[in-house]
Amino acid sequence: MSLRFRIALLFLIATFVPFAGLGVLVQSTTVEERRAEHRQLLERRVRSADQRLARQDAEDRRALSAMCEHDLVIDRLILDLATGRFGPSQEQSLVSLLPSMMQGRRFDVLFLLDARSGSERGKILGAGHDPERAGAARSDLLDAIARGDRAFVDDVRVVGEEGGRDVRALLQGCLVERDGVSLGVVGGRVLSEDFAEALMGDSAPVVFRLSDISSDQATDALGGGEVVASFANARGEARISFTAHFDDAPLEAEIAALEKRALGIAGVAFLIAIGLSLLLSWSLSRPLAQLAEAARRVGQGDLESQMDVRGGAEIGETMTAFNEMTRELQSTRQKLLRAERIAAWREVARRIAHEIKNPLQPIQMEIETMRKMHQRKHPAFDEEFGGSTQLILDEVRRLDSMVTEFSRFARLPRPKPKTIDVAEVLGQAVDLHSGRSSELAAALGSVELRADREQLMQVFVNLIQNACDAAEAIRPEGQGRVRASLHDEGESVEIRIEDNGPGIPEKDRLRVFEPYFTTKSEGTGLGLAIVHRIVGDHAGTLDVEDGIDGGAAFVIRLPKSGPPEAIAASLADTDLPLG
Repeated sequence: MSLRFRIALLFLIATFVPFAGLGVLVQSTTVEERRAEHRQLLERRVRSADQRLARQDAEDRRALSAMCEHDLVIDRLILDLATGRFGPSQEQSLVSLLPSMMQGRRFDVLFLLDARSGSERGKILGAGHDPERAGAARSDLLDAIARGDRAFVDDVRVVGEEGGRDVRALLQGCLVERDGVSLGVVGGRVLSEDFAEALMGDSAPVVFRLSDISSDQATDALGGGEVVASFANARGEARISFTAHFDDAPLEAEIAALEKRALGIAGVAFLIAIGLSLLLSWSLSRPLAQLAEAARRVGQGDLESQMDVRGGAEIGETMTAFNEMTRELQSTRQKLLRAERIAAWREVARRIAHEIKNPLQPIQMEIETMRKMHQRKHPAFDEEFGGSTQLILDEVRRLDSMVTEFSRFARLPRPKPKTIDVAEVLGQAVDLHSGRSSELAAALGSVELRADREQLMQVFVNLIQNACDAAEAIRPEGQGRVRASLHDEGESVEIRIEDNGPGIPEKDRLRVFEPYFTTKSEGTGLGLAIVHRIVGDHAGTLDVEDGIDGGAAFVIRLPKSGPPEAIAASLADTDLPLG
């Protein structure tokens, strides 16, 4: 059947399809469904906002409770108040301590209040958000704490890098009573214009707003909205409402569009003709689209992609030719992969042969020289024998070291992690190089982690030796500097080994971990590759950064939990892949 005849037949059949009532049916059902979805969405967003507010309230309450139960700054302040030593110097100390204490608990506002009875009750002993508030009286904050654990709002002044500004904050507090001293701790967050966005993120088309209860901002063009929560001030008076509003504009625009389509029923015949042409175009272009998608997959490397041969003679032949092409490409790729593996091993063999050939020539020359001297009974033979044999032994040791390095690189044992003190291992590695001319400095603190001690020692020794070599290569005697430091980062440990050597150019910082890449005249190029492999086997990272005075710094980050079992099990003495 020809293409033209099929188009004519399909057009004739499609003209009898009953399109007349489709517009009205779609309009009525769609409008009702969309309105119901919008109502449900608003209810879900309100519940989500209420839950997030509750979680934030609970987090702030836990942070304040932890501060009241035990905090070095608060404990010291209570001791000073109990012994009568609180004065200007202690007040100035709070000015420097409270901002970091406040930021560490992610508070925007933090008050410390004297809660003892008498004329001093409510005196601000320190304010992390506004140090100048020290000495002012805010007994109303203590009254708000005494009424319960519900959060309240208050107008405060926050001082930042751009100066001071008056803001409204959501506060909570707790009382500390020890050693005859009563202290009030009040902290909270600023209720800024982006409070709702920070809490809920992008929640369109639902809009969350903070409004004064006395204003009419909550009943604007978006409708009255749903109240999520309301907040009272320190005196218990309702001040702020947190409401959710629904933007009905997109829905109304959608409904208007449906009504316009309903009015176009009169042109249904024209629409049917367009629909039929689209349908025919789709039916004809579908095989071509499948062919394009299959070609895209092949371009991305999926050479196993095959097409179901269907359609007329021309399309079927095209699909068959495509399948044959992908099979040929797959066969060619397999051949190329085999060739690449062979080339990789040839390159390894070439490099090893080149490195071994270099020391063989002086060995051969020394042996030939000794043979000639021995045959001629040369009187200086005994004297030359010692130096020649020493040279031969040195070259043999270098060959042995080279082969050993390659063997260790190609087959590293799996880590055997145990709980160790990484500071003790790093300190021992530093001590091993104490005889170098470089100045060695170490900043260590006891930190335990799970790792293979021997492999970790190998990493530290290699990096410290490289750092000493780099510093001594360009610095006069005694002016080389190498520094090893250890930092506890909670779940992980950071070790930095840095020097004041020539540094590593930016373009080479990724290549230094490649096998056989080296800048040393006597290096094998495998030391840093082995270090990188060991750190990776321990689920860690190894980076290169700037060091001392333009030198280099190698930064190791290791998880305290050690290498995961899945990684450790996969490293069971397997050959390192090449190429």
